[in-house]
Amino acid sequence: MHTGGTVDIPFPRPLRDELLAQGLAAEHRWASDSGWITFVIRSEDDARHAAWLMRLSYLRYAIKSAPNASALLDREGEQLHLAPEFKLLFGRLIRPAPSDSDHVQ
Repeated sequence: MHTGGTVDIPFPRPLRDELLAQGLAAEHRWASDSGWITFVIRSEDDARHAAWLMRLSYLRYAIKSAPNASALLDREGEQLHLAPEFKLLFGRLIRPAPSDSDHVQ
């Protein structure tokens, strides 16, 4: 968070594009062709939205290291009130569990 209430948050490009399409964030002010977004806090509602955006950004890291990423996405998706478009994009970040055929014998 910068002076004046500006928040810059990184996202994978598809998530960033969906945030912009839904009007939930603005292009990053200096790196508009990246995964970063910018959001300016001007009110208490804006502060809650900025916290939501930060949790959303953190979720992508949590999914990558969670032992049960699908369950984590279900739980966090409900708490964050994720739209189906976001659930689908986050679902693409989940690595499939290795199968027995993936093991070398």
